[in-house]
Order: sequence, then structure tokens, then C-alpha cells
Amino acid sequence: MKTILILAGVPYDHLKQRPQHFASFFAKQGYEVLYLSITDNTKIHPNSFKDINNIVELKKELFQKNVDNVFILKNSIAKVSLEGISLTGLMDKLCDLYVNDNLTYIVSFPAWVTYIPKVPDNTKIIYDCLDDWESFLADLDMGHKEDLLYNERKIASIADLVIASSKRLYIKMSYLNNNLLYLPNGVWNEDYENVKGSNKRPPELMTINQPIVFFMGAIAEWVDIELISHVAKSRPQYSFVFVGPGRCKLPQLPNIYYLGIKNYDELPKYLEYSRVSIIPFKVNNLTAAVTPLKFYEYLSSGTPVINTIMPDIIDLNGSKTAVNKNEFIGFLDYYINMDEDKYKIEISNAKTTAMSFDWGQLLKPITSFIDENNFNTETKEVFINEMIRSYIRYEQNELMKNELLNAYNLLGKYANSLSLFKSDSEENLSKIDYEKLALAHIKLNNIDEAILLLRKYANKSEKLLLNYINSLLTESSYEILLEIYLLKISGNTYEALQLIDKQVPLRPKLIGMLTGLYLDIGEYEIAFQYAMRLLDNLNGCKIEEIFDVYSITFLIRSLAERMQYKLAEEIALNLLEIDKYWEVKGIELLSDLYVSMHIA
Repeated sequence: MKTILILAGVPYDHLKQRPQHFASFFAKQGYEVLYLSITDNTKIHPNSFKDINNIVELKKELFQKNVDNVFILKNSIAKVSLEGISLTGLMDKLCDLYVNDNLTYIVSFPAWVTYIPKVPDNTKIIYDCLDDWESFLADLDMGHKEDLLYNERKIASIADLVIASSKRLYIKMSYLNNNLLYLPNGVWNEDYENVKGSNKRPPELMTINQPIVFFMGAIAEWVDIELISHVAKSRPQYSFVFVGPGRCKLPQLPNIYYLGIKNYDELPKYLEYSRVSIIPFKVNNLTAAVTPLKFYEYLSSGTPVINTIMPDIIDLNGSKTAVNKNEFIGFLDYYINMDEDKYKIEISNAKTTAMSFDWGQLLKPITSFIDENNFNTETKEVFINEMIRSYIRYEQNELMKNELLNAYNLLGKYANSLSLFKSDSEENLSKIDYEKLALAHIKLNNIDEAILLLRKYANKSEKLLLNYINSLLTESSYEILLEIYLLKISGNTYEALQLIDKQVPLRPKLIGMLTGLYLDIGEYEIAFQYAMRLLDNLNGCKIEEIFDVYSITFLIRSLAERMQYKLAEEIALNLLEIDKYWEVKGIELLSDLYVSMHIA
């Protein structure tokens, strides 16, 4: 029996998401499945596993089987968090005990890479790229730090296979791994196949008037509350019902009903009495990387869906994609006022679409990969060209234009990238990835345009980068430095490294770039060594002109970890003298440093 170790970011008993569906599928297929969450550090004490010498004893002492036949950690093994010690120790123990087995790691949360320093030679590593962590950092305050991005690039680079849940993530991962599979989210159709006409009306719906417009899932920062408010006010005769974790507050309107969190097996009961379902997400890079689980669950239940633009689910039968508020309302009216014969056809269309996204079908290629049985993936070029064909009709939409920009850049079709923006004014570029457009310009030798866009990127993402960018422009060969830097911030780390390899001799700013590039792919020790080599020979250069802000932050924190506090403090204090922006950053780094010194 082969063993699969799923390393997730959420506990198994959390709101059912992609990692739990993976786990239950593989358990059904007869694999031994162990499921660990990054939050399990509170359950583990090193003493609980240090004397365990075999797999049987390990499972008996630490794990329990849940209703899906998945092994999860027992509760309350430890009462305090021993994060680094406990998780690394447990992973080392698993590695030692499974050394002679065909173990497969499926990693869905990048931070796990720091806890798996060693793996058996016969182990397969699969990275399941299920979220755009970069957008989480940029758009949401969820406690994540840049380390998450570095760790993601590392796990993606070393993985034997990367699977991407959306086309945007597929492009992002294409720069890091050649063995790549597009695997969108799916649904267990058997859980929803007899929804219509088979359930009693939930008591909460007894007093809610029909027609019901239904939403299930987290009401979080990516949900467009303004859109919900506008639509509900425009159609007071419709009832808008929401179930799921309420992280954001819904508008206080008489036709909006929040019914709290429901168990997964309760959801069909609510869908039966819903005329139409909705996914009113904000339109941005974060949601462009999403294929919502709820979309396929809606369809499987036979409930038509109205959604805002998400590239992976446009034009699917049983759904309508609204490009603005008025279109969203129009589609609501369309489904609610549809005669029953046509509505039955929509139910059938929705269910037919859902059948193509059944988890049992979607995950078969992964079993082939694990079992080494006729596993093949489509070439990147074929996949991206097909994606472009499906997006072209929406190319006037700003978000879709940005997706096409990413696709053309990946294929090296930089002229196509620029042709997307010939008629655009400055204000129409607000949601565009400036760094990607700048890269297309510099590849075609439009240096001035590239510099302008690069500065826009810095102003949008991190103003402290402006000092660094301006310093690059003072070099005699600034064009090549700009190209390397644009490759770096566009995610094409390895092409940037190859370009540096061609530069002789390695001048200080190139060594500074190497620090940032190795940091980007989680090679922390190499990055630190390059940084220290440069610190010993700055030749009168200022540190903010040699390293970008992320490399400086990494350097100070790395010095603190090595208890080289004096040097770390000296660097941080110098930052205070640069300008008001660096003063704020310097104070932040000094505060962290003094906390580290106090703890030590």
C-alpha cells in the first residue's frame, strides 16, 4: 500500500476545501493517507514521538482515523506551540520510518518546505498551487509575510510535479517547473445529484420569501460587499441568503439574510430552495487566480450561477458571467423570471458541466503519476495558446487583458503583449501588472517606456524600491540590469540567473541581485553568503543602492538569527538617515532586532 502525506494549511475539520477533498479521494482509492495541517504544531510535543520506532506504533500513538478513513493527528498531544521543534521533528521521524516505502508528499501550503529538510530518495513531492499567495500579501492582511513567497518558489522548484488550480497560477508556476498540470477545483457530484425535490425545507428558510438568491462559503475580503448592497437594493423583492464563515460584515438590508456556518452535508438542503446562486467576488489578481469550489457545487445541485469575471469559469454552461453591476442584475432577472421548461434545461446544463469537474475524474492523473502509470502532461505552449483563444473575446476587459499579457509574455510574444495596450490611456492601466508590461517593453528595446512602468510598479507595490531602481539607472550598462530586475519581479527567476551568469565580471549590483534571486527561491544560505560577500566590499556604495528592500530586510533578520546583533543594528541605523520612508522601515527592523536580542 502506498502512502500519501498531505501537508495543508488548514485543519481537516475546517471548512471543507481542496486539500480535504484530495485526502478523501486518495483514501477511497485505497492509499494510506496522513493529513497534517501547519496549525498542528499545537498538538505535538517532541517527547511524543522521539521513542517511536515503527510505522504501526506511530499511527497508534499519534494518529486517529476520521470518517473519511484519513489519518489525522490526535488532539491535545501538546498544550503549547513548539512550532519549529515539533513539526521538523515529526517530519524527520516520518522520513526515517517511511524510508523504504513509496511515500508521496502533496504540499498545499508553502511554509511546509521549511519543515521537510530531508526526504527519502524514493519520495515524490507534489506541490498543489491552490492560491495566489502574492496577492494575499498585497491585498489582504492575513498575517502572511514575504517568506511565504520565497518558500513557494522553493517548493515549486524542487517538486517532481506542480499542479495549478487556475490558469493564472499555471502561468506563474511555469517559470519554476516544467512538469506542470492544470487541475481546477471540482465537486463530488454524488453529494449533490438528488438535490431538487429531495430535501425538507430548512426551518430557517420557512420565513424567507421566494425567490432565494443563494451564496455559500466564506464571506471574506475577496467578496464584493458593494456589489451585494447595490444588487439587493435594486431588487428588494428577491431574498439574498448567505451561509458560511462571516469574516466581513454584510449590508444591513431587510432582504439580506445571514444564516451562519453550515456543515458540508447540509448545503444541498439550502440549494434545493434556491432559484439562483451567486459568486459576487471582487475583480482583481487575487480572484483571477481562483476556481471557486462553490461554483461546481452550485452547478452539481442544478442551481444556475451568476458570477463576476474569473477567467477559469467564464462561458461554462449553466452559468452567466457579469462584467458589471447592471449585467449582474440582468442575469438575476433572467434566471428568476425564466419559464419552468427553460429553467429545467438550465438545470440540466449545470449538471452536465459539473460532471466534467467531478473530483473522481480530475484526480485520476495524480494517481497515474503516483503509481508511475502512463502519466503525461500537455505542453505549456499548447495549454497557453488554448487559454489565449478562450480569452480573446474578453480582451477589452482590464482583468482579461492582464491575463493575456501574462500569457503572451510566457510565450515570449512581447509584441503581442504591447499590442493589447495601443489604445489605452493611463487611467485604463490601473489594474495591469506594470512589471510584466515593462518587461515586454525592455525585451523590445523600448527602454524609456520600461523605466516609466517600472517606477509605476514601485509606487504601487513598495515605494522603497524607487531608490534601488534609480541606482540601477546610474550604471553604464543599466539596460541589462533593468532586464534582469524585471525578469526577477515578473517571477522568471531562472532566466534572470542565466542572464547574470553571462555577465563578467560580477559587479556589486549584480551580486546584490544574486542575493535577491536566491532569496526569491528560498535558498537562504546562498543568499546570505552573497550578501555577506558584498558587505565586505561595498566600495563606497550605499546599501540601499546595492540591495532592494526585501534583501535588506532578509539580511538584518539573518544576522539577528546568527546573533550578529552589532552588524545588524549598524545596518538598520543607517537606514534611518536615507529618507522618511526608509526611516519608518528602519524603525520597524530595529524593533524586531531588539525583540530578538531580548529573547536571546
